[in-house]
Amino acid sequence: MATPIRPIPILTGEAAERFVKMADAAEKNPHTKDCGISRQEARRILEKAKLR
Repeated sequence: MATPIRPIPILTGEAAERFVKMADAAEKNPHTKDCGISRQEARRILEKAKLR
């Protein structure tokens, strides 16, 4: 027996406007996420894991 298909939620009003603003900002500057470690630390971790 098949399960019924649920409707896809649709953003409306203020939530939709806020989502679009945030998406546009992220699209303009996609490299803003900072993982909190330096490149040297990342290289050390990769070397230790023998991935580099």
